[in-house]
Amino acid sequence: MVALQAHDLYLMPSQFFPNVGSKITIGFHVGDSFPESEVSGRIDRLKDAQIQGVKGKTIMTNLRIDGKRDAADVVVRSKGNLIASVHTVPNFIELEPAKFGEYLKEEGLADVVAWREANGESGKPGKERYSKYAKSLLLSGTPDEFFKHQVGFIIEIIPEVDPSTLAAGAALPIQVLFRGKPAVDMQIETAWAGTGGQKTLVVGRTGADGRLSIPLTSAGKWRIHTIKMERCADQTAANWESFWASLTFELRK
Repeated sequence: MVALQAHDLYLMPSQFFPNVGSKITIGFHVGDSFPESEVSGRIDRLKDAQIQGVKGKTIMTNLRIDGKRDAADVVVRSKGNLIASVHTVPNFIELEPAKFGEYLKEEGLADVVAWREANGESGKPGKERYSKYAKSLLLSGTPDEFFKHQVGFIIEIIPEVDPSTLAAGAALPIQVLFRGKPAVDMQIETAWAGTGGQKTLVVGRTGADGRLSIPLTSAGKWRIHTIKMERCADQTAANWESFWASLTFELRK
């Protein structure tokens, strides 16, 4: 990545398949070395850290800095599919023209690159306001369809099949929603870590319905990542506003 800001936020639970009644730790990881974290100390920007299932929501507690990550604890109170989630308050960064352009190209934001070129801004610094929206899929016991529940984020990755029912070699269909509507032409990146190493790939772009089928090549931990960027509504605050989404889960077989 070209800048510290251009680091994904994603959730890493101590167990993806916990027992009911157990207390687990949720790591708030930032960086590009999936599944490790590179940056900590942002706990004041984390909002609505919780885990939810069919029986409701449980707020995470003991939010703290834990080495190179932030972390919190939560007790698993219901069986079935569970969703851990958190989002950040908006933050601002300014990048010099070359770094901003490189970052846009790396994240597949060709529409922003084209707009800047057409409007004479490619030689100007990138003034950006950004916020991040992270989810993680857990399972306690028998699946119950809650994996596809929408938590209501501005940007959200929705799995359309429960990853806990899949094995290596299968494909995971997803839909990306932005402000509740299908997010079209979004670059989707996956990161994998398991026996034999780790790998990060751009796997495609969403269609007109916001959907893409993602190949799950190996058992292990997975992260899906995407970014939406648009002109900032408040041009006194920033020129651009970006919305980052991530989804993590574990493929067991």
